[in-house]
Amino acid sequence: CLLYCIVEAVVSTQSTGSTLVAGFVNSYSTMLPLRVIHGLGTFIITAGVDMLMIEFVPTDLRNLSQLFSSCTWMAGSLMLIGISYAIQQWRHIFFTLSGLFAVFFLIMLIIPESPRFRLVKGQEKEARKTFQRICHIFNTDPIPKEAVITFQDYDKNYFGQLKDFRTYPLMQKNTIILMICWMGIACISYGLLFSWSKLGSNIYTTILFSTLGSFLAHGSGMVYFTIQYFGRKRASVIFFCGLALTFYTSIPCFGVHVTDGWTLDNIVCLISSLFISGVWGSVVLLTKELSPTSHRGMVYCLCSSSGRIGSFVGPYSALLYNEIEPRIVLGIFGSIAALAAVAAFFNSDSTGKPIPSTPDEVGAQNGHVKLDEKV
Repeated sequence: CLLYCIVEAVVSTQSTGSTLVAGFVNSYSTMLPLRVIHGLGTFIITAGVDMLMIEFVPTDLRNLSQLFSSCTWMAGSLMLIGISYAIQQWRHIFFTLSGLFAVFFLIMLIIPESPRFRLVKGQEKEARKTFQRICHIFNTDPIPKEAVITFQDYDKNYFGQLKDFRTYPLMQKNTIILMICWMGIACISYGLLFSWSKLGSNIYTTILFSTLGSFLAHGSGMVYFTIQYFGRKRASVIFFCGLALTFYTSIPCFGVHVTDGWTLDNIVCLISSLFISGVWGSVVLLTKELSPTSHRGMVYCLCSSSGRIGSFVGPYSALLYNEIEPRIVLGIFGSIAALAAVAAFFNSDSTGKPIPSTPDEVGAQNGHVKLDEKV
C-alpha cells in the first residue's frame, strides 16, 4: 500500500511539478523535456483511472460509467478552452493547470487499489483490506473474515506477459485489432485537431463547436444507446463507418460556401466529431473489457502506444491540407476510418460478459477454450 501511494505521489508530482515549472521557463528546448515528463505522469494517471473504473464497476453499468467518464472528459476540454480564451497568457495557463493537477492528486489518494488486481497478483491479504476499505467508504456491512475468496494467482513480469501473446492467440488477435483501431482513430482525431485553424475563420469557435459536438454525442445518449443496443463490437464498426461516410460526404461538398467564414465541408468535418466520440467510447470500452486483469495494463499500453503513432501521423497528414488538393486529405481520413471498420468487424465482443481475470478466461468467454489452452 505504501509503494502504491509512492507511485501515485510520483506520477501526480510529475504532472503538477512539470506543468508548474514550465510556466517559468524561457527556452523551447527546456520546455520540451518538461512536456515529456508531464506526458509520462498524465498517461499513467489517466490509464490507471480508466482501469480502476472498469474493475470496480459491474458488467451492466460499465457502458453508463463510460458515458460519465466521457462527459467529464468533454467537460474538461470545454474548461480548457475557456481557460485558454480567458487567460491567453501561456504562463498563467500553465500555473492554472498545475493547480488543477494538484487537486486531482488529492482525490487520487482517496481511491483504493483494485481488489481484482490484488487477487491476480496473489495478494489476498491486501485484497481483503481493500474490500474492508470499500465497505467503510460506502457504509456497508464488512465482509466476514471467514468468507472464502476464490482466485487464480497469475503474477508475471513484463517479458512473461509478452510471451503470453504467443501462448494465447485469441488475446493476441484482439490486441492487434484494438491497436489498429486506436491508431486509426488517433490519426483522424489529431489530424483534425491540427486542422481546425484551416476549417474555420476563428480557431476558438471551431474548436468550441468540435468539442460541443463531442459533448452532444455523449450528452444526447447517442453513444450510450448505440453501444447498449448494438453491443460494443458492432457499435465500433457503426461509428467507424459513419466517420468514413462523413469524410467521403465532405469531398463533393468542398468549397460550397454557407457563410463568409464557413464552407459546407467545414461543417461536415465538424459533424465528424460525433462519430469520433462514438469510436473512442466503444473502442476504449472494448479494450478494457476484452483484456484480462493480469494483462490489462500491458494491452492498454500497447493500444495507447499505437494511438501515439497515429497521433504523430495525423497532424502531418493535416499539413497536406494546404500543400495538395484538400479533398485528397479528406479522402485519406475517410479511408483510414473504413479500414479500421473492417478490422473492428473481426474483433471479439465483450457485451454482457464479465471482465476476464486471466487469458484462459478470455478464451472461455469467447468459445476458444482449446485455442487458448496452455501447452
